[in-house]
Amino acid sequence: MSCILISRSIGGVFVDVVVSETHESEIEIPKHPVEKGVKISDHAWRLPRKVTLESVVDGPRAVAAYQQLLDLQERLEPFTLVTGLRVYNDMMLIRITPERDREHSRVLKFEAELEEVRIVSTETSAGGGSSQSDKAQGTTKRGQVAARPAESIPSRTDKILSGAIAVD
Repeated sequence: MSCILISRSIGGVFVDVVVSETHESEIEIPKHPVEKGVKISDHAWRLPRKVTLESVVDGPRAVAAYQQLLDLQERLEPFTLVTGLRVYNDMMLIRITPERDREHSRVLKFEAELEEVRIVSTETSAGGGSSQSDKAQGTTKRGQVAARPAESIPSRTDKILSGAIAVD
């Protein structure tokens, strides 16, 4: 079995060996059916990034590292993930699966699934500007205005019938 030997940190919890890393970066393109069933798209967005790590923490630190990972997960706060490909900010530990058997009884061998959390900020204002009613125009006095008679506009049916019943 080969390993990746670069220092890795899951929210400040250092692992001794990373057996494998899987990075997932994906976008979503919505498709909307229009005429004759053709699906069109006019935008896309990036989905949260995901990383899966298969890692090992050696001997005396194994139990403490596992507890630190559980504490990290239970805090429900985003953290930084350092991998061999890149540094991810705003990640959360979605799943941790430790494996203990006779080969791994003195180490913590685990798989961790992490997902990026999108953090946005909003702003509110005191609304010190003018209101919509301040922007609306007032009425204008135009004096006395005479009403005009309505013009007769032939309907589409009248036009069709007049063409069908032509008198020679």
